[in-house]
Amino acid sequence: MLFLGLASNYSAKDILSHALTLGSDKDYQTLEEVFARKYGTQEESTKPTKNRDKSSLSPYTDALDRTSIVYSGRTAIFLALEAMKSTKKVKNGDHVLVNGFTCKAVVEAIQKAGLVPVFAEVEKFSPDYTPETLESLLKKDKKIKIFIIQNSFGIPVDVIKFEKIKKKHGLFMLEDLAHCAGRKYSDGREIGTVGDATCLSFGKGKALDVINGGAVILRNPSLSFPDSFKKENLKKPKIADSMRAGWYPVFGAIARGLAHVHLEKPFLALLLKFRWIERSADTRLDPTRTITNWQAKLILKKLKNLKNSPLREIYFVKNREICLEELKKHGFRLEELWYDTPVAPKRYYKSVKFPEKSHKNSIFVANSIINLPTWYSDKKHKKELALARKIIKKYEIKD
Repeated sequence: MLFLGLASNYSAKDILSHALTLGSDKDYQTLEEVFARKYGTQEESTKPTKNRDKSSLSPYTDALDRTSIVYSGRTAIFLALEAMKSTKKVKNGDHVLVNGFTCKAVVEAIQKAGLVPVFAEVEKFSPDYTPETLESLLKKDKKIKIFIIQNSFGIPVDVIKFEKIKKKHGLFMLEDLAHCAGRKYSDGREIGTVGDATCLSFGKGKALDVINGGAVILRNPSLSFPDSFKKENLKKPKIADSMRAGWYPVFGAIARGLAHVHLEKPFLALLLKFRWIERSADTRLDPTRTITNWQAKLILKKLKNLKNSPLREIYFVKNREICLEELKKHGFRLEELWYDTPVAPKRYYKSVKFPEKSHKNSIFVANSIINLPTWYSDKKHKKELALARKIIKKYEIKD
C-alpha cells in the first residue's frame, strides 16, 4: 500500500532515528547559524563567529541577530509581519496579499499581527497566483503593503516579475518555504533568498518535516524583531509536546499497518482524543517557545539531503472522490490532499469567510486537485506510481 504522507516512506531505521535522536544546545545553535548564512546574507564565505560582539559586526552576525527558530511556521510568519510593522511602513489594518489556495495557519498569523488577509485568485490550473494578478489588485487596493508567495507544492513562481513589482510599489515580500525549501527559481536563485523575509515550517509533510516547528529570517536589514520578542528567552516545548513530536512516526507506522484491515481511523481517533497526536492545523502560534534540540539535529540532517524537486506532483481531475476510491482499490491512499478547500482544513473554512464568488479558480483547484508523493525513489514504488498516474489520467481535466 502506498501512502501520500512523507513519513509513510520511513523505514524502521528512520522511525527509530526520529524517536530516539538526542540533540544538544550546539545543534540548536548550529541550525540557527546555518539558516542565517543560507538565507540571511549572500556572503556565503563569511564564517560564523563565536563572539557576537557588535563592535566587529559582519553581514553574517547581523543576519544571525535577525534569525530565529520558533515553535511553528505560523509563528514565523507572525514575527515576520510584526517586523515589517516595526518599520512604520505597515500599520494595523493594512492588507496582506495571500494565496487564494492556502492554509488557515497563514491567515491566522496575518490576523494575529493585526493585519487583514486579502486572497489573490490563482490561475485555473495552478495552485499559485501570478504577478499580473498582484499588479491588478494593487490598482484596486492601496492598502496592500505586503504579499506572500508560497511556491505551492514546490512549484516555483515567476519571482523576477514579482521582484520588479515589489520594487516598483515599495512593497514587502515574504517567502513562505513550507513546501519549497531547497528548490530554485528559474534564474538559479534558491527560494528564500529573494524576499524581505523568509519563513520555514517544519510541520508534518513539509519539505523539512520534524512534526512541528519553524524558522524566521529577516533578510531586509531594515527589519527587526518586535521589542516584545527576545529569542534568547524562548522556552523549549512542554514535555508532552516533545513526546508527541518524537513518537508521531511510530503511531503513523501503526496506523499504516491497521489501514490494511480498515482500522486506522478508530486508532487515530483514539490518539487524538487522548492528545497523543495533534492535527497539523491545530499547532499553536506561540512566540514564547521554540523546538527541541533533537529536532534541530534532525533538521540539520535533512538539510543535507534537500532535493531540487517538487514536494508533490499535482493533477486536476473530475469526480475526485470516485478517482480516489479507484486509487484506493489499487492500494493508493491519497486522500490527504493538504488543501481540499481554498483555505484548509475544511473544519475551519467557514470562519475564514472566503470570497467564493470572485475566486472561481481557487474553488476549482480546491475541488479538483489530486497529488502524488515524490519521495518514493526505488524501482518498486516507481512502478506503482506509474499505475497511479494511469488511473488518474482517466479522470484528468486538461486546459
